[in-house]
Amino acid sequence: MQSAVTGRALPILGGALCVDFVNTVDPRFGPNQEEFLPDFRALVEWSRYVGITTAKEADGYLATASSGAAAEIHQRGHALREALFDLFRPHREDRDLRPSLVVLSNEFQLAANELELGWAPEELQLIPTADDQPANLLWAITRSALDLFASPNLRLVRECEGADCGWLFLDTSKAHRRRWCSMAICGNRAKARRHRERARRRA
Repeated sequence: MQSAVTGRALPILGGALCVDFVNTVDPRFGPNQEEFLPDFRALVEWSRYVGITTAKEADGYLATASSGAAAEIHQRGHALREALFDLFRPHREDRDLRPSLVVLSNEFQLAANELELGWAPEELQLIPTADDQPANLLWAITRSALDLFASPNLRLVRECEGADCGWLFLDTSKAHRRRWCSMAICGNRAKARRHRERARRRA
């Protein structure tokens, strides 16, 4: 999936599907924000890009979803993304998380109507009852989020320190001192900014 602005591929840096879903706005703060999920088609394209749907499934979603259903799923996807951003960000104790928890809970309840228990390889899972339901891709994101909330990795979620970036990531580095979503992107921008400031002070 490529940026319509720069032509570069959307980086996958979050460390979990649900976190990468949150990172589909670049930058999260500041001006010149790019929206990678402007419509239902883009949401389906992203699902293929990250591997939660096959090409056949994606084509089926696009072919079978009515305009009303597509708009509803797209709207639900945006609401879920913003709720997860709020819930995953550090310093959760400083915010009222109840509205975001309601969004996540509602998405789980909507998905539960189309789920049943089934065997995946060597484990029992909730799986969709119908393969052709476009809302299945929201369930994959919701399931990833619930798994992360139940995991010790939740405490490893960090927010990039890059100016205006706001992308989230799992800090699995050995010392847990990672500061940037990507050293090659925000890290290098910060280094360049410090270099310019030093040069300006010397001048």
